[in-house]
Amino acid sequence: MDDHVEYGKALRLIRRRRKYLFSVILLYIPAMWLIHSVSPALRTMLTAFVIWVVLLMATCLVAAVCKCPRCGNYFHVHGMTMLFLRKCLHCQLHINADRKP
Repeated sequence: MDDHVEYGKALRLIRRRRKYLFSVILLYIPAMWLIHSVSPALRTMLTAFVIWVVLLMATCLVAAVCKCPRCGNYFHVHGMTMLFLRKCLHCQLHINADRKP
């Protein structure tokens, strides 16, 4: 159980980066709705979409390069596959392992 306490700092970082990623994903619809209500021009909508895609790619990359504190591999990447699951794709360490009693 002491190992899980040591993983706390790294797992908090992984959870925080996942929150950023999912926040950017959830922000899309309200942001586009707001921008459309202010300026429904195609150019404005396209610019907002491109900015959102760039922001999504950046947060996706930042979330993907988090290393697992147990095995040292990328938490969400296995080979060419990037899956944002709740367990490490290599050693199956749960993202909330430091919170479990």
